[in-house]
Amino acid sequence: MAKPTNKQGNGTASKGVVLVAFGKPQYYWAAYNLAYSIKRFNKGLSLALISDGKQRALHYCPDLVEVIDAYVDMPEQNIYTNKKLDPGKAKVLLYDYLPFEYNLYLDVDAVALKDIEPILNECIEAGTPYATRVVGSHTIKEGRDFKAMQWAWANELWQHFGLSKSDTIHAINSSIQFIAKGETAEAIYRTAADLYLNNPMPLYKLRMKWGGGQPDELYFNVAFGKVGYKPYALDVICFQMSREYKYSEIEANYSLMSYYGGKGFTPTFYIEWLDRKLKNWMSENGQIHKYFIHRITDYKHADPKR
Repeated sequence: MAKPTNKQGNGTASKGVVLVAFGKPQYYWAAYNLAYSIKRFNKGLSLALISDGKQRALHYCPDLVEVIDAYVDMPEQNIYTNKKLDPGKAKVLLYDYLPFEYNLYLDVDAVALKDIEPILNECIEAGTPYATRVVGSHTIKEGRDFKAMQWAWANELWQHFGLSKSDTIHAINSSIQFIAKGETAEAIYRTAADLYLNNPMPLYKLRMKWGGGQPDELYFNVAFGKVGYKPYALDVICFQMSREYKYSEIEANYSLMSYYGGKGFTPTFYIEWLDRKLKNWMSENGQIHKYFIHRITDYKHADPKR
């Protein structure tokens, strides 16, 4: 496993937001949109970008220089497997590249709707080493069908990874993760990375793949069982596959809106709303919204809506 290299900028602050972008140009565009929205509500919040090279990131999205405070380069061997993009691998190997003592990692396919520093402060004040969006918990006594986890059948997880009858796994959405550098968070990441790299579940056994490959969430879920840790739960991002909520309800109840999944997962109704918000915010500063979300979703590493 390669060690972090080429850390640039003021990445020494005790807390900050971490974004990751690599591969297709559209991911740098998405990172810019998210970073811009975060800075609109809190210009003082430090933002770091982990990528496959600062030079490459700025080549595809020069505007990143306006919103990113620190750059961290991740080597290609942590991003690709057999010359194929492997985002799950990059996510389980993220720990060594985190530039802050307290890190709020966010997938870049989202837009901030309000100041998100309170999320960081909540986790720090709670003293939790790791927090994320928790969607369910499961023991093998509850059967093979862990309905909150889409990636694999529970009995096959227990058998493949050697989990005990007393272990509990927790299904998460890794689009948001609070990581306090320290023994517990490191153990979670080291365990997930070891399973992913050295004992992966065969793809044919997965109920669902992530963009045709391995999902990092599956390995974090199992790592929680191995380490014996229940994540602190965050419910601050809105995920929508139908027009369930009004715009005002989302803004009142959530700090961020995701446009997760492949093309068609998040309704156009919400995509156009987020693009309008970005356009209006940028117009306030005499800027032009160039990186339209509807041009990003076609190129995401995800399976299309079924």
